[in-house]
Amino acid sequence: MVARAKAMPDGNGHREGLIRPAVRDPDLSEHRLLRAVVAQSPVALAVVDADGVGVLWNPAAERVFGWKAREVVGHRLPTIAADFEAEHREIVARTLGGESILELETKRRRRDGRLIDVSISTVPLQDRRGRAIALLGILRDITKSKGIEAELAWQAQHDQLTGLLNRRGLTERMGTFATDRDSAHGAIALLNLGRLNEVNDSQGLAVGDEVLRTFAKRLTRAVRPSDVVARLDGETFVVAMPKIPVDKVEAAVTRVLDQLGSHYRIGGHDMDVAVSAGAAICSDRDAPEETLRRAAVALHEAKLQPHHRLYLLEAEDDRAFVERVELGERLAGAAERGELRLHFQPIVSAASGRVAGAEALVRWEHPERGLVPPAEFIPLAEETGSISKIGSWVLDEACRALAGWVAADPAAADLNVSVNLSVAQLLDPGLVPHVAEAAANCGLSPDHLHLEVTESVLSTDPEAAARVLEELHSLGVVLAIDDFGTGNSSLTALRRFPFQVLKVDQSFVSGIGVRPDDETIVVATIGLAHGLGLTVVAEGVETEAQREFLAQHGCDELQGFLLGRPEPKLAAVVDSTS
Repeated sequence: MVARAKAMPDGNGHREGLIRPAVRDPDLSEHRLLRAVVAQSPVALAVVDADGVGVLWNPAAERVFGWKAREVVGHRLPTIAADFEAEHREIVARTLGGESILELETKRRRRDGRLIDVSISTVPLQDRRGRAIALLGILRDITKSKGIEAELAWQAQHDQLTGLLNRRGLTERMGTFATDRDSAHGAIALLNLGRLNEVNDSQGLAVGDEVLRTFAKRLTRAVRPSDVVARLDGETFVVAMPKIPVDKVEAAVTRVLDQLGSHYRIGGHDMDVAVSAGAAICSDRDAPEETLRRAAVALHEAKLQPHHRLYLLEAEDDRAFVERVELGERLAGAAERGELRLHFQPIVSAASGRVAGAEALVRWEHPERGLVPPAEFIPLAEETGSISKIGSWVLDEACRALAGWVAADPAAADLNVSVNLSVAQLLDPGLVPHVAEAAANCGLSPDHLHLEVTESVLSTDPEAAARVLEELHSLGVVLAIDDFGTGNSSLTALRRFPFQVLKVDQSFVSGIGVRPDDETIVVATIGLAHGLGLTVVAEGVETEAQREFLAQHGCDELQGFLLGRPEPKLAAVVDSTS
């Protein structure tokens, strides 16, 4: 048992060490204890004198470095680790020069030639007069822990599926890319692997993952040695190209696309994928993150092209395209944020002038820009895919508005409300049940809901459109063909689809009193529609002469600025929200 941590004088007046055995056992003498500690310590210990000669080398040091004590003690240490002689001299000089404890991490070579990572702590050993005469080295093999650290660092910066840099790794690499533009501009290209979802659905996720790995290998081989390749997310990859002249960017990205190809054979399956690319120039004043953002804009634009392959964002296009994409991103959540509004344009009887119904027209109230014109945001919604969400909102709100009018004024019981359908809505499998639910939730008879489609919508997938329109017709919903006469097969549409209302396009109505041919077309269209049992609505009526002409030739209903502009509240109807 060890007692007393305080040095006490022995019988001869000498002070013993700080460890004093309670029982006088020769095997527990201070000298024997110290030798046992050194020999049995799991930590490698070494003592070197001022000349670099080994004084002590314990068994743990033998295990770590492979050198036996007899090969170290009495020999200069640098002869054992000759490639570290300069570093050793510095350690000795600093430690014996007065630094109390020196800690560092370095590499040391074992006797078998293998390099290991070592943590070294050195402590000066002093004589009775306080002079440093040797140094104690506490040595630890940290190769395993350094390997784990390196693996974790690699995983933090790389995509686990492809082995390419991830977004974090790319950001760090692009930090140096930003400061290395001494002779030419750089560029960043984003590449999107299209139709991957189809592969996942038809062949399984394992095949889809192998496509991504194969694509990553092809991409790595296709770029220049100085280029940086990364996988951002899902099926989007990036190539950062430092020091590339502006006039060489398009050719460089095109060459990469050519080498990537589109055909893949994975596990016996043959498949084709489409690759789109968007590239942007990184000017001297741009941060790489800004260029990456503009490359995303270019990629978005490439996907909208008929043969979406490559779009290079030129400097003069920058502002317009960036604003367009940001507007599209804002539009995607406009309904949830309460930024959409419905305006209603009255449709009146040509014979009596009485309001027969209204067309619901969506408006977007942007928080900074105010009301955005439909001609600007509707095409954007169609391009970005948010048109279905907006169309669903319009349908629900239009039904609620009509129900409110009927509840507030019995005279509104015969009114109808017209809603335009986009091609995305018409081909959505959930459209028919949504229409039925929207009308039922508001207590509306389906025939008070008019759904308008243009001929261009019908031409996208005529077979599917015919099935959906027949289902809507079976619900009792009134179907209208909008902008009649502007397509190439309007008569075919009347014969093939179950329309009950025909809307004469305003381009013909505007020619009344101006172009005799337009008047002839309008009269013939009215006669044709009536012959088929359809109600005729003339759009774009703006003058009294147009109204008189249309009424005289039997047009049933009129719509246009002469009868009323689109407004939040429908004229001549009590609005329950007021």
